[in-house]
Amino acid sequence: MIDKNWMWFHDHFGKYESHLHAIDHFIVQEETPFQHIEIGISPFFGKIIMIDGDVQSSEKDEHVYHEALVHTAMLVHKNPENVLIMGGGEGATLREVLKHKSVKRAVMCDIDRQAVDLFKKHLPEWHQGAFNDPRSELIHGDARAYVEKAANGEFDVIISDLTEPFDGGPSQRLFSTEFFSELARVMGDDGIYVAQASLLRILTYDMHVAIRNTAKTVLPHTLSFSAYVQAFDTPWSFVMSSVNPIQLPTNVDELVASKIDGELKFYDQDALNHMFSLPKDIKQLLNKKTEIITDDKPFRLESKAD
Repeated sequence: MIDKNWMWFHDHFGKYESHLHAIDHFIVQEETPFQHIEIGISPFFGKIIMIDGDVQSSEKDEHVYHEALVHTAMLVHKNPENVLIMGGGEGATLREVLKHKSVKRAVMCDIDRQAVDLFKKHLPEWHQGAFNDPRSELIHGDARAYVEKAANGEFDVIISDLTEPFDGGPSQRLFSTEFFSELARVMGDDGIYVAQASLLRILTYDMHVAIRNTAKTVLPHTLSFSAYVQAFDTPWSFVMSSVNPIQLPTNVDELVASKIDGELKFYDQDALNHMFSLPKDIKQLLNKKTEIITDDKPFRLESKAD
């Protein structure tokens, strides 16, 4: 029984699918030069972020997404000291990176200064002061331009917390074969790349497979994994890539105890095992061939809102 006339936010997944979120009120509705940002108060999820009409993160379960994205790669690398985050405006990805005792330098490159300033002010639950950590370096600019100027082997781990590479979108050239070649150079043979990689469901998988296949042209050892994020109301996928074979740890709980300062709410050995235990029908989809994303030939996919 509904006891209040909530506003209802429609998170469109496609022509025939929409998920609804009750919103009590909005604390931010602002247009930046790059995107439309809304921060609302959900009676269920607490603060909730919508960017260009898509739910991006919620107060109650953002830790699932951010811990899955960050710690999977950070615990695979033997000693991650220098880390690059592309995107990551809310600061939660940076927050998780800085929990690793080995980190000496964490660079976050996000093009949207206005968005980051909004998140700094309104989302302390996400960044938890990470921007003020002396190991943090915040750069407002094009992540591709930054990577192209970086030195060979400068970063141990590169984390892509960017929007999906829709045709003509701002992230398209950050998922091309040309850019993956730059990432491989900047990471070196021991480096680990990890990215959020869109939906991975039996009817919605094209974007993930395109990202995976494009990464594999340069970084041959590429793995897919996913975690259920309740605010998204769907499993959300990731790819992790390297020049060399990737060995998933079997002692995650020991590694967390020895390598990490601070609490993890989601990530442990069982979580890792579950994320990489993809069902048969999903594993079969990963073998599908797609067009490879290049600078002049993006992957053409209808927008979720179409």
